[in-house]
Amino acid sequence: MRRRLAPGARGFTLTEMLAVLMIVAVLGALAAPSFATLIRGQRVRTAASDLASALVFARSEAVKRNTDVTVSNIGASWNEGWQVTYDDGGTKTARSQPAVAGLAVTASAGSVTFGGGGRASTTALFTVNSNPASVDARCVEVRPGGLPRTWVDRTGDKQDCSDD
Repeated sequence: MRRRLAPGARGFTLTEMLAVLMIVAVLGALAAPSFATLIRGQRVRTAASDLASALVFARSEAVKRNTDVTVSNIGASWNEGWQVTYDDGGTKTARSQPAVAGLAVTASAGSVTFGGGGRASTTALFTVNSNPASVDARCVEVRPGGLPRTWVDRTGDKQDCSDD
């Protein structure tokens, strides 16, 4: 009861397989640059979200503990990461974010301290961008009320948020 296949109906030829592989390779080469931009943009978006999350966390911890909670850079600049600290008979770190490679984070303040009422000690503007700047920067701002807000810098310079 074995069935015989018609001649030429046994599968793909080597020539057909190579043609398909060449088409896939060309399409992949055309798509790769847009994926690189997509990945850089997602990394910027994620880092800005992490920074805003740390600011909201610090504010809620300040209200919960009824004490000052500070978000400050780790090391010499915000590029090296940030940490949330409070004083409880000694400085304690509640949360920290390590540096994110390939990103540039700049700020108008060296640190932001939230008081027990949730208000910020200063206005701070953070710019998160890829390094070199190739995607729209993400802006994170804290005003004295304490609640951070984020937006995309669409000024076209892809550099900073200071002129928004």
